[in-house]
Amino acid sequence: MAKILISSLGTGRFSKSNSSERKYDYTIYKFQNTDKTYKTPFIVEALCKCLEIDKLYLIGTSKSMWEEFYYYFSNSSGQTLDEEYWDKLSDMVTNFKVGGQKLTDEDLSKVNETIDNYLKNIKADAIGGSRCFIIDYGLDEKEIWSNFDVIMQIGETLTDDDEIYLDIPHAFRSIPLFLYIMIDLIRILKLKNDFKVAGLYYGMLEAIGDLGYAPIVDLSPLYNMTLWTRGAYDFLNFGNGYLLADLISKQELSDIIRNISDIVNINFIDEFKREIDHLSGLLKDTNTVDPIINYMLPYLMTFVERFKGINSSSQLQFALAKWYFENRRFAQCYICLAEAIVSRILEEYRARDSRIKWNNDSREKVKYLIHRTDFGNMDKFKDMCKIYKEISSIRNLIAHAGFADREAYKEAINKINTYIRCTESLVFKNKHLKEIPVLFPFDKLANN
Repeated sequence: MAKILISSLGTGRFSKSNSSERKYDYTIYKFQNTDKTYKTPFIVEALCKCLEIDKLYLIGTSKSMWEEFYYYFSNSSGQTLDEEYWDKLSDMVTNFKVGGQKLTDEDLSKVNETIDNYLKNIKADAIGGSRCFIIDYGLDEKEIWSNFDVIMQIGETLTDDDEIYLDIPHAFRSIPLFLYIMIDLIRILKLKNDFKVAGLYYGMLEAIGDLGYAPIVDLSPLYNMTLWTRGAYDFLNFGNGYLLADLISKQELSDIIRNISDIVNINFIDEFKREIDHLSGLLKDTNTVDPIINYMLPYLMTFVERFKGINSSSQLQFALAKWYFENRRFAQCYICLAEAIVSRILEEYRARDSRIKWNNDSREKVKYLIHRTDFGNMDKFKDMCKIYKEISSIRNLIAHAGFADREAYKEAINKINTYIRCTESLVFKNKHLKEIPVLFPFDKLANN
């Protein structure tokens, strides 16, 4: 694990006494909840010291003040300044023109070394590996995508359990915004292993006049808002509440959402109903949840209300089938549709005789009944049997990982909506289902 600070470097301002010398003004920085201050022209220095950073990734254009950064951090940590390199770097930066030859990794190699030596000076066990990244101004789409590639290179270096700290400086304001978006994208793609955005810092220079110092504010809650948004979206639309569960501080609520996510993915219906009812009660107790949940409450309750209060297993399976279809989870849709038909018929048997068990043997008997010729030829059940057999055939194909003719998957997807409508009319609105236990007594049904 490494603590990595990602910041950007601007062009600075020319000194009043020397029109060719660029400088940042010294500023007193102060973190929240501490009395310690840091007087420095670079907020990066304050962040590195306070957070005990292991390595720094510094992003800038070929016009950024690399020469001043090198000069300052060499001197502040007692390193020997290579004046020839400093002069050469100053000339390259000063003479750079937009569209010209950009600085290279080799041009900034000594800046990288200086940063690592500085970090080891303030933290003996700093692991090193600091690096400067050159980007374009982002003036057009080509430059934006070029910058995209550079940030993705940063993503390639991030490893499991790294702690990432982002600095939002005043210079090149588009860069911090771009970096913020890209880090979120990298987290989603997980180009490497998972990492944690541990801080999102902004040095509030505009408050100096009132406070006498620039407070360093942690804006991590803004980044976490994107996580909350994505977590809620995944849960409401796909039943995957794992990210949302990780964000919720109330353990009981977090566990329920994680359980529902597991159940939705494995398709265990009875447990789903119990957990949904439990979730409904917890969401109504707003004193037990994170404040942000209060804003999501109407949307979460919409999800809950869709399934809450459904009394029968067949109705719940059918409701889930429709929800799966709306969210394009076609395999689960077919599974629930097939099982909803079996459940609906078994419910009629159990309504006549509560001793009939709700188990796999009973369900196998119902499936055998559906395939019986004398049952399937009856006008009032014929279409229902036909629909079940078609749905079950596709469901079995899915269960065997879809080894079928080419383009079969498209036909299976195109038919789902028709199958849902037919299941509703031929099964759930079929008034003749009550006659089945009389016409075909349960104790006379075979199960193979």
